[in-house]
Amino acid sequence: MKFYCKIGMLSFLLFSMLIMRARENLLYAGTITLDTIVVTAPKEEDAEKKIESMTLKTHKIVDLAEILSDEMVEATMIRKGAYGNEVAIRGFGQSNLKVLLDDGLLEGACGSRKDPSLSHINMLTVDKIEVRQGPFDVTKAGALGGSINVVSKKPQKGFHGEILGKGGSYNFLSGGFYVTGGNNKVQGLIGYNYSESDQYEDGEGNKLYSFAPGGRPYNAEGKDMKAFEKQDVWGKLQLTPTKNQTILLSHTYGNAEDIMAPRVAWDMESEKTNLTSAEYLITELGNFSDRLTLSIYRNKIEHNPYDKYRELIGGPPFHRYNDVESTITGGKIENEQPTNFAAFTYGIDMYKRNWKGDMYRDDTGAIFNDELIPDVDTYDYGVYVKADKDFDKWSLGAGLRYDRFETEANETLKQTSAVTSANKNTNDLPSGYLSARYYVTDNSHIFGGIGRSIRTPTSVERYLQSPSPFFHGNPDLDTTKNTEFDIGFEMTGERYSLRVKGFYSNLNDYIYQQGKMTEASHQTWTNIDAHLYGADVKAIIDIVSDLSLEAAASYQRGRKDSQPDENNDKDLAQIPPLKTRLAVHYDHSDFFGTLEWIHSEKADDIDIDAGETRLSGWNVVNLRAGYQYKQHLTLNVGIENIFDEHYAVANSYEWDVVAGTEATPAIVYEPGRYFYASVSYMF
Repeated sequence: MKFYCKIGMLSFLLFSMLIMRARENLLYAGTITLDTIVVTAPKEEDAEKKIESMTLKTHKIVDLAEILSDEMVEATMIRKGAYGNEVAIRGFGQSNLKVLLDDGLLEGACGSRKDPSLSHINMLTVDKIEVRQGPFDVTKAGALGGSINVVSKKPQKGFHGEILGKGGSYNFLSGGFYVTGGNNKVQGLIGYNYSESDQYEDGEGNKLYSFAPGGRPYNAEGKDMKAFEKQDVWGKLQLTPTKNQTILLSHTYGNAEDIMAPRVAWDMESEKTNLTSAEYLITELGNFSDRLTLSIYRNKIEHNPYDKYRELIGGPPFHRYNDVESTITGGKIENEQPTNFAAFTYGIDMYKRNWKGDMYRDDTGAIFNDELIPDVDTYDYGVYVKADKDFDKWSLGAGLRYDRFETEANETLKQTSAVTSANKNTNDLPSGYLSARYYVTDNSHIFGGIGRSIRTPTSVERYLQSPSPFFHGNPDLDTTKNTEFDIGFEMTGERYSLRVKGFYSNLNDYIYQQGKMTEASHQTWTNIDAHLYGADVKAIIDIVSDLSLEAAASYQRGRKDSQPDENNDKDLAQIPPLKTRLAVHYDHSDFFGTLEWIHSEKADDIDIDAGETRLSGWNVVNLRAGYQYKQHLTLNVGIENIFDEHYAVANSYEWDVVAGTEATPAIVYEPGRYFYASVSYMF
């Protein structure tokens, strides 16, 4: 009862502020330039939709995974620390959800996923985020449950820029800028950002270090370390030799130090990011092409975890560190061609990924494991075509894709050779979809689709050679196939919108963890069959001018159809429970705010045999507000977790492959009450 009274009082105060502010006569009423999150489903282009009028910089911190989890009821975050968290969409996360930067594949380097892909992207570089759900995009390789494409800002003509400063609880500080300008032929952009934070405390006052697993707790020095320190610098050069030709060159360098990862047994001493790309775009080529794009990219991550700040309990009796590198080099040629029959998009793409990592003793510098990730080369060659056609009340889409996937380790597989002689793998992988949209009225439609997508095993899942002889990858893994059916309904009116979606995924050869580290049972990855289904709903109603109410809910459930060894639990791991969101939005020309209540049911349908933990249900209330003065100066303030609740958002059963442990993964609880503010000046 007290909880709901608090919500009521806070809502009344917010409404009072908004109404009083709306009545003021302002000398200037500017417009808000909004970054957007675009969600797509079948059919892709027709289903684009902005998620609320909320800029990325209204949120508290630098982590894009947190923002997606806040903005999308279908998204769930796996908390790993103050920075570098993971996000899942409709139960698909980690390697089952592709992350791209400007359509170039982006992967972290850590075998334990301490550096998820989104952690390598600075928020100031982002123009918009595109989320595609389900197997309905043949232009991207290996997007089993969907994809997240981060589109970065491009250079502009004239002279523009932004200076942004942020501050928050637990000594969170962030400052940065970008400047862009040029003439009709040449435009450039340059930017820089620095961020740092101390360790946060959860709703019961537990500091971040306290969540470390019992086998590797933090030592005295680690208990006082910063949560992270990170800086990024980026630049772009755009040439427009003619009105229908554009050449864009881009490079981003990031350097992070002493990043805490309390969920596992190692932290990161340093992490270097080099993201490079080039694109040549030609438009208006007559009947042959509306838009022809040629692009190449090279994304390299240097990842250096260490256990310097941990107590040595058990073996070995010395500290260790790793040198791990992941380099992805790829490219694409894509053409968009309208015809009288349909609008076609077709292309070819490829990438090569090299992933290697060695483990060293910290005291002597000697190699402790020279084949942790045994210099794995991965190649993917793809060709695709899709067609879209609109007629009468129908909008139809279809796509086909074929991939040739090859992978091989270039070093000796000491552990896996004990159970299999396999190494090199070659897979031929067809995928595709059919989608349809029928307009019942001008402002309502039914949509649906059936699609098939694939996900190939990662280098860790196939080739890991840990210090333990009974913990290793499985070169015999098959690729996962997702056959999915989606259906939904959407309608909009003058003062409301409603969207309902449902899906069912049949997962063949789903990649799953199995076993215990014993001589009789090796700990590795295997293929199982499973299914995943769910639904989500979102409604927005305009109450009065500038004031709207949003209600949303998402539910998904996963079940195994076959079992891994030593696992009899039928529940699929890493599937979040019911999540709901109720929010009040105020969006005037110069003043905007959101008061939201996010609720999650308790996590009961979990895989106990895989090490998941039952989590209590939770309620959290957040407030964000901002004011913009003459389109130049913007002030944002916010309070996350207003009532200082103690809660954890999600399970994760993934192993700490670097430490070689079979311990149940630690649960990292969310920050307690968190105040933050930012000031932005745009010119």
